[in-house]
Amino acid sequence: MERKRFKISGEHDGMRIDNVLHALIPDVSKRKIRQIIDAGGAYHNQKRIRVASRPVRSGDTVQVEYDLAALSKLRQKLFVLSDADILHDADGLFAINKPPGLASQPTRDQAVAHVVASLSDYLKERGRPFKDLMLVHRLDKETSGIILVAANPQRGAQLMEAFKERTVQKTYWAICLGIPPRNEFMVECFLSDVDRKTGMVQVVRSGGKQSRSEFTVLAKNTKLNLSLIECRPSTGRTHQLRVHLAAEKCPIVGDKRYGKPLPATVPSDLQQLTAEHQFLHARAIAFNLPDKVQRRVSIEALAPRNFVEFCKLAELST
Repeated sequence: MERKRFKISGEHDGMRIDNVLHALIPDVSKRKIRQIIDAGGAYHNQKRIRVASRPVRSGDTVQVEYDLAALSKLRQKLFVLSDADILHDADGLFAINKPPGLASQPTRDQAVAHVVASLSDYLKERGRPFKDLMLVHRLDKETSGIILVAANPQRGAQLMEAFKERTVQKTYWAICLGIPPRNEFMVECFLSDVDRKTGMVQVVRSGGKQSRSEFTVLAKNTKLNLSLIECRPSTGRTHQLRVHLAAEKCPIVGDKRYGKPLPATVPSDLQQLTAEHQFLHARAIAFNLPDKVQRRVSIEALAPRNFVEFCKLAELST
């Protein structure tokens, strides 16, 4: 991994960041410079950017991280969005049914596909290039379902404010190992930040961030000790639903951090379906668009094939 940091001089004042980086790193082609920016490997004044046309000013700092070998692998797209994955394409907003395994945002590994890059590729192939796509919120990499991308910064700022003000209603489905004693229940507790060593979040008595989720059991199989649970988080802490359900002794099936393996009593065909990803799905979302006439937008997403098949075989149909 190459890491370079520059302070912009007067000769580059006002230039586009892709042109500046190409001038400062002449052995990397301009096409690859743009790939680095698209993959999230460029920072302007310590903030990650994905807009190649962003102008820089004298005195600014620019940092770039890239792995040319990894960039070459980006051509092998593991996640190609289809028309069926695009749930909403209007109002300066895209809603995607994110497949499990697709990262929400860029990572340091530039061979890893992510939502904005995948959507950008989808739009470019259809003659609709967008320069300012903006991720509005995040889902864990292994979580499937609805994720929002704004087509411009103005719409992105409006939606991010709605998330901040908790006016966005989110509904998830989770297949869990365990059956709660109550069909309706709530979890409210303080959660720690992500531990850098373990990558996990803990329930803490103090010093954490307040979290709250409501749950409804939609279906259960007492013989297999499995349940299908609807989750309605009113806060958006990292790993919130995964930690809340694990704390209730109903961890999400397939969750490698907070879950546990299915017991041998669960049939092998169900065991095989859990090997791909955790069974947490962002099923529905609803929010207001603050335009001239305020409108309510509601979006639903079908669950992945193996999620649906697991429910069918485990007799957890809603």
